[in-house]
Formats: sequence, structure tokens, C-alpha cells
Amino acid sequence: MTSTKQNQFSKQVFDMTEALENVGEDMDLLKEIIEIFLKDFPNQMEQIKEGILAGDSNVVEQAAHSLKGSVANFAAKRTYEAAYRLEVFGREGNLGEAKEALADLEREIGDLVAAMNSISR
Repeated sequence: MTSTKQNQFSKQVFDMTEALENVGEDMDLLKEIIEIFLKDFPNQMEQIKEGILAGDSNVVEQAAHSLKGSVANFAAKRTYEAAYRLEVFGREGNLGEAKEALADLEREIGDLVAAMNSISR
């Protein structure tokens, strides 16, 4: 992927300017936070999946809320919105559409991780 395409891809997935502002323009700190996120998000995703399978809306709400907070650091609006959607389903005890919402979140997380990996190198 060319650098221009990479930057456009990243901009659509998360706002680098805003993400840097969130960490006081410290690129090293941003990369460190990205590394932490990359280690932690699989556990949050697993909790959401398990909550959906078990029909436990409280677990879905809490895990999605936690993930939403994590991606907010990166100004990853699409991923944030996908996590928020699951959080609301959990809060409302409405897991009927949660599998579809999870698929959306997985797609957004995949794009976010790809963009992060291109930056953290």
C-alpha cells in the first residue's frame, strides 16, 4: 500500500491529528498506547462474544463500554460507534441484533488494527 493510500485509509479509520492531540502530540506515547490496545482488545472482544452467546446483556454492555473508551483515545469514530451500538443493546437487554452488531464491530476493529499496525511500525 502506498503511503498516500495508507494515510487516507488511516484517516478514514481514525483521526491521527486528534489522536496525537489526545496524547499531547507525543508520537512515542501514541505508539505505546497503540501497543497496549493491540494486546488488550482481543480480551474485550472475547467478552462481548461470550456475553452474546450466554445471553448476558450486562457483560455485553460492560465489555463494549470498555472497548468504546479505548478506541475513543484514537478518535476511531466508526469503531467507537460500533462498540456503542453493542453497549446500548446490552444496556437495553436487547441482544436480538447483537450478532449483526458484533460483525460490524469486528469489521471496524479489523480496519483499525490494520491502520494501527501501519503506524506503529
